[in-house]
Amino acid sequence: MLTIRQMIIFAAVVRHGSFRACAEQAGLTQVVVSAHIRELESRLGVSLFERRPGHAAALTTKGQHAFERISAILADLNDLQRELTGEQTRRTLNLTTYGFIMLKLQDRIDAFEDARPQIELHIRLDPPDNRTLAMQVHRGEVDLACFYTMDQDEVPGSVHVGHEQLAIYVGPDHPLASAKGVTGAALGRHPAIMLRHENPQRRLTDLALDRIGAVPGKIILETDALALMLNNVRRNRAWICLFQDSVDDMIPGLVRVDLATPLPPVEIRLLSRPSARHDPNLIALRDSFCG
Repeated sequence: MLTIRQMIIFAAVVRHGSFRACAEQAGLTQVVVSAHIRELESRLGVSLFERRPGHAAALTTKGQHAFERISAILADLNDLQRELTGEQTRRTLNLTTYGFIMLKLQDRIDAFEDARPQIELHIRLDPPDNRTLAMQVHRGEVDLACFYTMDQDEVPGSVHVGHEQLAIYVGPDHPLASAKGVTGAALGRHPAIMLRHENPQRRLTDLALDRIGAVPGKIILETDALALMLNNVRRNRAWICLFQDSVDDMIPGLVRVDLATPLPPVEIRLLSRPSARHDPNLIALRDSFCG
């Protein structure tokens, strides 16, 4: 039978990256750690790690699946302990979202923290891709994730909490500034400025442009530096795709291009840890996002 100890050590090996690092952190010998992993593998009937001398502990395909399931089990056990013993001390909830979402919801977050001073929010504003983020929530590493998507089925179990509208902007003297009914093809004939490919929001921009048939023929700049982007747009060198609210409310001096086909909306969706239904603090945090 699997033991909780085996599962804890297995998860620790994965998170620390090696048997040795796990042993050092847990105050055990590497021999003891290896013995627990061998026993776990024997119970499961599979190899969890690819063992190569001198290399980090790499999971096999079945090992990765086991890690996802075991991490979720351990998170559920921690929740059960809190349910039965009550929460008498401070605890941390891990929230991952985008800076622009956080900016719009800051008042709600402040109200949550004022109402629950025993809860410390740890907020990460540089989420990975949605698939990785969903796995982090499932494993219990992230309690609540609020993210963008253009496909409501991309992350099963997530709920809709709002949307943002993308738009195309140019400088006041750009040829497209006074044009009406600009098609995707016409837009693509003009130079563009884009976010870097590493930025998760770049994928949203690419998908939105693709849906209206706009493929930039020339990208003169790829950067995440907003000031640099805006400087070039104001000089009428290129167009840029941004969230409409962020420009209309906070960035004067740009002109929104009149598109023949508006860009599709971007959904804001929320995913909470599977055991959230038993956690009143996490339920309250989730409800603060739902408004």
